[in-house]
Amino acid sequence: MTAFTSRIRPRLWRPDPQAEPAGPSNPPPAAEARWALAFILVVMSAQIVFLTVGCDWDLCGDEAEYWAWSRRLDWSYYAKGPLIAFLIRLATTLGGDLSEGLTGSLMPAVRLPAVLLGALTAWGVFRLAAETCRSARAGLVAVLILPAIPLFRIGGLIMTIDTPLVCCWTWAAVWSYRGIMRGGTRAWLLAGLLVALGVMAKYTMLAFPASVGLFLLLGRARRRQLLRPGFWFLALGCGVGMAPIVYWNTQHGWLAAEQMSNRLGLDSSWNWGRLQPLLAFLGGEVLALGIWGYFGLRALGPAATGALRPDDEGDRAGRLYLFCLWIVVWSACVAACLLGETEMNWSAPAHVSLLALAGGWLAPRVLRARPGQERPQGAWQYGLLWGLSLAGLTALQHTEWFYPALSRITPAPTAGRPAPLRELDPTCRMRGYRELEPAVDARLVGLRAEGLDPFVLTPTYTLAATLSFYLKGQPEVYCVAWSPGLAARALNQHDLWRPNPRHDLNAFLDRPVVIVEDATRGISYAQGAVAHGVVRGAGTSERVLVRRGGTVVAAWDITVYPHYTGLRDVEENRVLLQTYATPAYYAAQGGTPQAFVRGLYRDLLGRAPTDQELADWVTTLSGQPRALLVSALARRDEYRRRRETERSSAKSTPEGPPR
Repeated sequence: MTAFTSRIRPRLWRPDPQAEPAGPSNPPPAAEARWALAFILVVMSAQIVFLTVGCDWDLCGDEAEYWAWSRRLDWSYYAKGPLIAFLIRLATTLGGDLSEGLTGSLMPAVRLPAVLLGALTAWGVFRLAAETCRSARAGLVAVLILPAIPLFRIGGLIMTIDTPLVCCWTWAAVWSYRGIMRGGTRAWLLAGLLVALGVMAKYTMLAFPASVGLFLLLGRARRRQLLRPGFWFLALGCGVGMAPIVYWNTQHGWLAAEQMSNRLGLDSSWNWGRLQPLLAFLGGEVLALGIWGYFGLRALGPAATGALRPDDEGDRAGRLYLFCLWIVVWSACVAACLLGETEMNWSAPAHVSLLALAGGWLAPRVLRARPGQERPQGAWQYGLLWGLSLAGLTALQHTEWFYPALSRITPAPTAGRPAPLRELDPTCRMRGYRELEPAVDARLVGLRAEGLDPFVLTPTYTLAATLSFYLKGQPEVYCVAWSPGLAARALNQHDLWRPNPRHDLNAFLDRPVVIVEDATRGISYAQGAVAHGVVRGAGTSERVLVRRGGTVVAAWDITVYPHYTGLRDVEENRVLLQTYATPAYYAAQGGTPQAFVRGLYRDLLGRAPTDQELADWVTTLSGQPRALLVSALARRDEYRRRRETERSSAKSTPEGPPR
């Protein structure tokens, strides 16, 4: 055993090049690695205990949606790649029985990959910081502050696509840096494999080769590596990761590509240049990183100056490498803000670089250079800040402790605002589903006792997936979201699973429907179903209030209608949108909003718009897609009557084909 550990240790614990020679009072850098591993194991154990004993968080909407994907494994999905679905399927298959035996729920099994991947990410952060900053102490400090950063603390508990993405990104960064600095095909092959996996988690991984390429381009001595096979393994990894996604898109009309294009603002320019998305993104960055992001930003400036030194060596090259990994992703997110939309988690991989840089900046300020030396001045202040950060995030995991105090300062619940605390506490969005389940199940059981075949309908795919997870037997729950043309095309992954109430009316016609919606949203989905003619008959409603410590944290409306009549005009609206919402039609009318509105009124309603109608619809077009206007005008009574008249005329005149 001793011989084995003596052979393996040099590979695991590489000495710090800048550290002084080891002596009796100066332990080797393996000490930092052992402390880092011990801390990672402690944090991982605490997270597992939290999930199995002290967690009252239900699955959030995204987690439930990915779980729904895992029940139908596919090459890819509507919005993301397939990796998250395979990870959850593996976890629930291997640990589902144990999870239900310990907690009565699959929730810990669904979230266990997040804990394990989070620990693997933390070890990757240690290696990345230690090698780029050439200091094992930098790696240790980076690992210590990782659970004090909101993004990584919460990301280590919730199973979303960012968790495997950040893990793949971190280790791809480690192996790419080793390939650059030490050479060798193995490092590049491993990096390429990790890039492929990362792309299948989230498309953000496509920015990784560009980040590494920028680093190579900025160093005169490194530029020749751009022409060598090693770097191109990263590009090959992107191709391998995109292959199943592209294949899925070819089978589904490029839906995922269209969805991403819409989000990035590439299909229309109405959102270009708006500051609100950019300000929201920057505010989200502050919330995601907390105070520790400041220390990473402090180190960004010196790291960026490495670009001015083409022949940089030592830790200057490593810090420049971290800067390149950060700037490419972060710049892409800022550009997306100015074109369409973005969210604060889009830049999650870039924050790995800030974490490593923060570790390098803080290490000489908080740790002794060697045992016996005096602790750096001001180290206790950073220690106090670290302790307060950990305590604050622990409190965030248990906001229910503070509900009695918060209830005194939040507004009293009203019929229109039944759960004010849900607007203030983000963790409330992960509460209330377990209490909602008995009420929904009671309605279903009652209808089935009458010999009927009811189904559950929700306004959003996240609520549909979450209800499906918590209802007894985990039945299929459906969603129909209102949209231009009442969704002649698929709006989410649920619209692609057949049968569904949107596209398969015969399978749901005249069945009782139980509509479940979040009562805090304000706009009644059930009333919208009546207005759109989706349901028929008198509905019976019930409001379910969920309390914690006497405080309402969630409110749900359950409405039962005896007959589902469905979206009967789907095919007609598909034709209308393909005809009148296209750029070709817009250009043919003159290429201006005013001319477009006049053309639609002429072709759809057979009249000219009033001045007020023209002004209103031109204003609408400044912030909404053209399809919304086409859909709204197509549902007007005048258009319906004219269409019926045309159909009648066509039937009575065999020679003339219908218009």
